[in-house]
Amino acid sequence: MTRRIAFIHAPEIRYDQNYGTLFSPLWAYTLAAHVPDGWDVTIVDCIVERADTVGAADVFAFSGINQDIASIREVHDLLKGKFPDATFILGGPITWSLEQEGKLGLLDYFDRLFILDGEQTLPDFLNRFDRGDLADVPKIIRAERFPLDKALPIRFDFYRPNAHHYYGALVEVSRGCPFLCEFCDIRVLPGNNRSHNKDVGLIIEELDAYFSLGVTQFQFACDNFIGDIVWARKCVDAIIAWKRKTGARISIFTWLTINLYKMPDLMANMREAGFSILFIGIESVNRNSLLETAKVQNSGSLKPAVLAIQSHGFIIAPGFIFGFDSDTETMFDDTLEFLIETGTIGGDPSFLTALPGTPLFARMRRTGRLVERDNTVTTREKVTTNIRYLQDSEFLANGFVRFMKAYTSPKFQLARFRRHLEIISQSENFVPNDGVGYGSPREYLKLQLKDPVNRKYFLARIGYLLYRPTNFIAALRGWWLMKRYSRRFPGLGINFNYWVYVWTNMGLKYWGLRRKDVSLRSVDADFDFSSLADSAPVDLKPNADGPKAAHQARYTDRALKALVAGRLDQTNVEKEAQPANHESRSDP
Repeated sequence: MTRRIAFIHAPEIRYDQNYGTLFSPLWAYTLAAHVPDGWDVTIVDCIVERADTVGAADVFAFSGINQDIASIREVHDLLKGKFPDATFILGGPITWSLEQEGKLGLLDYFDRLFILDGEQTLPDFLNRFDRGDLADVPKIIRAERFPLDKALPIRFDFYRPNAHHYYGALVEVSRGCPFLCEFCDIRVLPGNNRSHNKDVGLIIEELDAYFSLGVTQFQFACDNFIGDIVWARKCVDAIIAWKRKTGARISIFTWLTINLYKMPDLMANMREAGFSILFIGIESVNRNSLLETAKVQNSGSLKPAVLAIQSHGFIIAPGFIFGFDSDTETMFDDTLEFLIETGTIGGDPSFLTALPGTPLFARMRRTGRLVERDNTVTTREKVTTNIRYLQDSEFLANGFVRFMKAYTSPKFQLARFRRHLEIISQSENFVPNDGVGYGSPREYLKLQLKDPVNRKYFLARIGYLLYRPTNFIAALRGWWLMKRYSRRFPGLGINFNYWVYVWTNMGLKYWGLRRKDVSLRSVDADFDFSSLADSAPVDLKPNADGPKAAHQARYTDRALKALVAGRLDQTNVEKEAQPANHESRSDP
C-alpha cells in the first residue's frame, strides 16, 4: 500500500518578515529528497495555498521557528479536524529552541517531535511507520549531526510547478560557524561550532538546475559562508568555472563574518562569481560591547574593514544590536555616525535578545535578568525583548525612538547613500555586477503586483516616498547620483534599488513609532553590579565544545570585570564630587 506524507509550511504571515519577498520552504524540498520509496509526497506552502484545500495524508510533517507557533497550531488543528487518524510530526528550530527554554510542552499536541537535523531521523521514522513498528518510538526523536557532505539534491520535480511563486532560489551550502558570540544560538547546537559544508559539486548541480528554470537570484543559506575558508575558495572557484562554461549571469546574497576583509583575492573572486549582498553582523561600534559578547573577529578596526569590503562593490547588510551591558549613552549617535562614515546602506537595528540555549540566555537567567513569560513564546509589541538591561529603560526606549526618526529621515538616508557611492568611486578594487544584482526590481515587482497583500504594501512603499516631498526629493537626488557615478562604475542601479528598498522597509515598519510602542525593562535600582563579573562561566556540555565555550566565557568575564571596575570608579568620582554635608553650627 502506498503511503502519503504532506510537508506543511505554515509560517506566521507578517509582511515585515520579508517585506513581500517570498522564499521557498527549502526545508520541505530538502527533506522530501530523503523520503523512502513507496511514499507519495506533497509539499504545501500555506502562504500560496489555502490550508483547507490540503488533501489526506498518513503523515503531516511541519517545521518552523518560534514566531510560527500560533500559525502552526492553527493549521494543525484544521488538518487534525479533517484527518483525525493521521499522524502529525514537527521539527525545525522551534523544537530545539523550546526544549532549551523548558517549554517543549507547548507542542504536546503533535504525535512526535524531532530535535535537530531530520535527514536521517525522518526516513527512519517513516520506515517504521510503514511497518507499523512505532510502539517503542519515543515522543521526542533526537538526531545526530547530519553530515552535510552526504546531502541529496532537493526535489526539483516538486519545486518546478511552484517556482513562479518565489523570489529567486535558496541554496543551502553549509551549516555552523567557528566563532564564539555569546548571544548566538548557532554555535551552541551540538557540533555546530564549526562549519559543515555541502559538496561543491552538488551546489553547482543545484545552481544549474535552478538556472535552467530561469532563476538568476540566489540566497546561499548558511551560518557563515567563510567559516571554512579553504572550502569557500573551492566553492567560489567552482561557481566561476560554471559561469564561464554556461554563460550564466547570476547574483548571490549570503551571510558571513567581517574577517573577509583580510582576503582581497577571495573578495575579487566572489565578485566575479556573482556575490552581490553580504549580511555581516557588525553588532556594535563599541569595542567593549563586542568583547563582552566574545565577537572578537569584530574587535579590531571596524571602519577600515567595512570600507575594504565595500570597495570591491559588495553591498553590506549590517546587523546592529543595542543593549549590551557595556553599551554607553552615546551608542545611538555613534551608530548613526558609523553608518554615515562607512556608507553602509542596509540594516535593521534591534535590541539584544537572549535566545534559548545560548550562554547569554543562561547568564541572564542565572542573574535574574531574564524576563520569563510562562506558556508564551512571542509577543506583539513593535519593540520588545526578554532581557532586563543595565541601562535605564526610559533612556533606551526614548533613544531608540529618536534613533529611528533620524535613521529614516531623508537627510540621513541621502547622506549615507552619497557616502556609499563616494567609497566606490575612490576604489581601485571595484568589480561591477555582471547581472542585475541580487535585488532585481523586475523580479521583485513580478511578485509584488500579482499578490493582493503585496500590492497593498508596494503601494504603501510608493506612498511613503511621496507622502513627504523631502522623501521623494532625496530619492530623486539619490537616483541622479547613481546615474552620475554609473558612468565610471557600471551596475550601481542595484545599489540604488537596495538603498530605497531598505529605507522604505524601515520607514514603513517604524512609521509613527512612539515611546509606548517600545516595551523594555531595566534591572532594579538595587541590582548588585558587582555580581556581573561572577556570572560569565557557562556550561555547554551538549555542545561538546568545552574548551571553546570556556574561551568565550573568559572574554565575557574580562569585559564584565572591566565594566564593573569602571562603574565603581565612576561611583567613587561622583561621591567625591558631592559637597560634604556638614551640620551648620552657630557662633557662640
